[in-house]
Amino acid sequence: MSLKPDDNAVSPVVGVMMMLVVTIIIAAVVSAFAGSSMDSHQKAPQATIQGSFSISSGMEITHMGGDALAINDLVFTVRNSPVFGPNLEQATAQVLDKTIITDSQGRLLDYGDGSTNVTSFKSGDTLYINASSIRCDLLQPVVVPDDYTDKLGSDGYSYTSDGKYQNHWALCFKNNDNIGNNFYLDVSDKSGNLICRSEVTITA
Repeated sequence: MSLKPDDNAVSPVVGVMMMLVVTIIIAAVVSAFAGSSMDSHQKAPQATIQGSFSISSGMEITHMGGDALAINDLVFTVRNSPVFGPNLEQATAQVLDKTIITDSQGRLLDYGDGSTNVTSFKSGDTLYINASSIRCDLLQPVVVPDDYTDKLGSDGYSYTSDGKYQNHWALCFKNNDNIGNNFYLDVSDKSGNLICRSEVTITA
């Protein structure tokens, strides 16, 4: 009488081996995908940036330390802080026009066509907006009163409207009534990654 090998024990072993192989393959695919995703997502640069604002002298933006930043990739945004009233940060957010910003040599960050000779903003550098360019209609067109041009005084910061648009004027930085108040300066990249937020106090 011949003996036949018992095949019943083979199937479970093969099944377990197949499940193990499939699990390893899936784990390898997931790991590779996660690794490529991390590599493709660039880390936002890190820098400390401070601003100053004087009604008589203008605005300065100074790189205090950290990574050098590519000018073409930078977005400067100002927004009113809660001292101007509640829930204003989004409504008053204004991206600064680079055609009114210069470096220490007087070179514009944008000549009007997207070109500039200023390539980087690095530690120790300061950018400038002169006093005539921090007028509300130039710096903050999102909040400027509708009658601003007609009612603006010759000094560039007195506004003589009788009241209809006073709530807009109250949000303008170049306004003697706002000396001592502070606003936010956000510096981010074009992808929307915030690099730095600073509080800027309005001075005379």
